[in-house]
Amino acid sequence: MEQDIVIVGGGMVGSVLAHALSRDGWRVTVLERATKGHSPSFDHRLTALSDASWRYLDDIGLIDSAADRRAQPICEVRVTDHGHFGMTRITTANNGGVALGRVMGNRALGEAIERARERSGTSGAIHMLQPAGYLGHQLEGTGTAGRIRVDIDYQGSSHTLTARLLIAADGAGSTVRAATEVPVATQAYGQTAIVCTALPARAHHGVAFECFTRGGPLAILPAPDGRVSVVWVNRDEQVSELTHLSDEDFARRLDHLFRHRLGGFSQLTPRHAYPLNLVTAQDLIEDRLVILGNAAHALHPVAGQGFNLCLRDVRDLAVHLRADRGEFVDPGDPARLAAYAEQRRSDYRRTIGLTDRLVRGFSLDLPGLGMVRGAILSAFDGLVPAKNRLVRLTRGL
Repeated sequence: MEQDIVIVGGGMVGSVLAHALSRDGWRVTVLERATKGHSPSFDHRLTALSDASWRYLDDIGLIDSAADRRAQPICEVRVTDHGHFGMTRITTANNGGVALGRVMGNRALGEAIERARERSGTSGAIHMLQPAGYLGHQLEGTGTAGRIRVDIDYQGSSHTLTARLLIAADGAGSTVRAATEVPVATQAYGQTAIVCTALPARAHHGVAFECFTRGGPLAILPAPDGRVSVVWVNRDEQVSELTHLSDEDFARRLDHLFRHRLGGFSQLTPRHAYPLNLVTAQDLIEDRLVILGNAAHALHPVAGQGFNLCLRDVRDLAVHLRADRGEFVDPGDPARLAAYAEQRRSDYRRTIGLTDRLVRGFSLDLPGLGMVRGAILSAFDGLVPAKNRLVRLTRGL
């Protein structure tokens, strides 16, 4: 079977990308290892979307009234350093008077994607093969006549697809990236994120909290239905104890660390632990191949930049592959792919640099350093132009 584009990975990034490309008329095949309805990407977790990401999803037809109802606006972000004075508040005033972003369940986003495909009639342009695994690929032909042959395992049998472009959107452990032997830089943070949702005793009023602690940052994000999303980062050696606590003991420990700001927590969902590493691919493109999303960059969750950076990959690639006034476009055109890669590198440098500096700067536990960080947070709170610039940076602008 020949398609214009084959995407390996049908999670959040691959699914949004397939939808965006199909709207531009591309025939897309998506390979997803999980069976239908069991993708680990569309799980219990919630994702913080910047307002630029929310607008992009809306622009490509993924936000309907049902999706909007299942997303919680972020009206304010408060940043503190545990045990020290000082706070920085970022509000809608720093973002032109509109919400700083939205918090949305991963499953809710998956359902929105399915509804959008049905409404827009793009379902016929997208072939979802699952469970389907990537086995390997090789180039055939040259120039505009070139193709890429993709060998797959589909429902237990071997098959071959032919396309003009292969896209690796299969996560930080990308099998496509490994097969191409693209160099990868990996840095272990020695930290693990414990993720769950909870019901706070007090209303969150759309406020997101980022509290830096000795073990790592604690994010309490406002979620729909009055709940909050908890992303508690700890040193690896502390995680086993925390994951084995009862819900009541875990909630008490969390509330104590959080200084009782929301009056306590109850109705916790099951906790899941995710080891944290910084993974960056040294090359984003090969012949008729693009590596994007977490296959290109897996970030620390501090500041909630991971999926937002992935969406900017999707947006920019779709733009570079878009036809010019009806002219024929080869999606594997080296010049277009090179232009895409060049555009993305500057965003990667800014965003990865920001998150990495935050993690390392607030993880240092040296005498007197807490006082310095508190003074910086207090000073930054009064610098409105600097806060406005930070908001633009986290939006990818």
